[in-house]
Amino acid sequence: MKYYALLNDANVVLNIIVANDDWDATGYVEYTNDNPAFIGGDYVDNCFYSPQPYKSWTRLNGIWQPPIPKPNGDDWDWDEKLGNWVDLIP
Repeated sequence: MKYYALLNDANVVLNIIVANDDWDATGYVEYTNDNPAFIGGDYVDNCFYSPQPYKSWTRLNGIWQPPIPKPNGDDWDWDEKLGNWVDLIP
């Protein structure tokens, strides 16, 4: 079995499939567990990237970064409307 991604003209992943080794993969890009494809993600320089989590976030070295670093601890969630982190346990 092999894994394939169907891309649009902007290299955004439209669909992913699993197919037999002898399947005709014309028009698809093969991906692996080491570099998985995500529907809605993009394909740049032979690498798949997850979809952008929020409009304000940017990708740096393949990792989505918030405009403001996350405070220490696990009890924080990004609020796109506020443009800041919100404490989940007030």
